[in-house]
Amino acid sequence: MDHPYSPTPAGAPGPDGTALAASATSTAGLASPLGYRTTEYGIDRAGNQTRAVLNTGANRLEVGLWYESNTFQQARRFYGMNDGANPIRDARQFQSNPYRTQWDGKYDTETMQYHVADTLDLGDLTLNGGWKGMRVVNRANLRTGTLVAGEISARDWFLPQVSALFRLGGGAELFASYTENMRAFVSSATTGPFATTQNGFDAIRGTLKPETSKTVEGGARIRSGGLQLSAVGYYVDFANRLLGFANGAGIIGNPPTLNNAGNVHSYGAELAATFRVAQPLTLFASYSYNKATYQDDVRNAAGVVLQAIAGKTVVDTPEHMVKGEIAYDDSRFFARIGGDYMSRRYFTYLNDQSVGARLLADASIGYRLTGVGGILEGMAIEGSVTNLTDKAYIATIGSNGYTASGDNQTLLAGAPRQFFVTLRRGF
Repeated sequence: MDHPYSPTPAGAPGPDGTALAASATSTAGLASPLGYRTTEYGIDRAGNQTRAVLNTGANRLEVGLWYESNTFQQARRFYGMNDGANPIRDARQFQSNPYRTQWDGKYDTETMQYHVADTLDLGDLTLNGGWKGMRVVNRANLRTGTLVAGEISARDWFLPQVSALFRLGGGAELFASYTENMRAFVSSATTGPFATTQNGFDAIRGTLKPETSKTVEGGARIRSGGLQLSAVGYYVDFANRLLGFANGAGIIGNPPTLNNAGNVHSYGAELAATFRVAQPLTLFASYSYNKATYQDDVRNAAGVVLQAIAGKTVVDTPEHMVKGEIAYDDSRFFARIGGDYMSRRYFTYLNDQSVGARLLADASIGYRLTGVGGILEGMAIEGSVTNLTDKAYIATIGSNGYTASGDNQTLLAGAPRQFFVTLRRGF
């Protein structure tokens, strides 16, 4: 997403690839060929949340209702760096008198959701079950531009959830849950079903379904003295997964096409451990594994395969992530050093382009005043450094969307090594 105000030379692509027109045609009469491209937002929300709870001994029954109306105004505009009335614009201020409005829309989202939940506490065993139902209506009113005007909705009045927690004693617990959920559509000009052309929206509106998921999760955790351990396994079955395909080179600024990619299966595990070696010294480590793959090819309404992505890894989903930290804090002196590893990430649906694995480290050290009383009590100074080894790496992928294959100018470089000094009060 754009920064609210992004200074960009005319003719150059912005963060999402949309190009400014050349100054000879779009900034006529302005003293400078440079301009600002902005993505401007306005939000008005109103709603109500109501909940009622009935406790009867070991049983707790809860019902609730949520209603909300959200009006989201979004526009893409261009402003000259200077003009006769304002010789030098201040980019930190809200702008006025744009020389071009690419699009301007009002997007309304009406949400209604209810839930019923029941919890039974049997001492060492706690059971929870219930369901929720929801309806979300999305409307787009396009005032300027060539994007979408129309309406789409998502509805499911029964989404169940059950869970169980069993306490083994000695700080050990077993837990498990099953959940069904639905992801409503997004009302926006830059993502979701309205971020395309009118013809594209009309073609898919009748068959487009909201994403749904069924999740099974289970695991164990233990707390004993200075040791905390947890192990979790999960499996998620996504249906009607929606994929946005970038349409043409980013600099052209074409709206993406939205496709239903069918099912996605994801399974994995997470392990975490925290160990307080001594009162001031703590060690932490975690590892997560995730395997997420598309189960179906992308097909058109006639069943013809558009992209053969079945069996491919989901974009921007690393299989392995590892984190570790050593922390020391004796109330006065404190320090920490940590590492963060992430494995390869694909940024094309056919997995022919990827960003390699990266390992980042950061550290901090500081001193805290204690026992001095007065305003200085608890005052601390801390020095920290991020990206300790000054590694060059790719941070964000998908900034210009994803394509089936090939490079798409969709990567953003990570921040270099940075140093900070912080003065604060409090522990």
